Amino acid sequence: MASFNKQVTSWDELCLEIRCESCFASVFDEVNEQMGSSSDVLARLADEFPNHYKSYAKERGLVQP
Repeated sequence: MASFNKQVTSWDELCLEIRCESCFASVFDEVNEQMGSSSDVLARLADEFPNHYKSYAKERGLVQP
């Protein structure tokens, strides 16, 4: 995320790094930690990877079953 924040890594490059739900969760947690829960990057990630986000949210109890 540091390279993305410094605009060294592009959005497309960041998305290419996300290959599985575990990768998504790691990036999502890192964005939340470094940029805050109001970051638009979280919404962009959720939009880009809706299935990964659904699993992430369910595991963390963010959505009702």
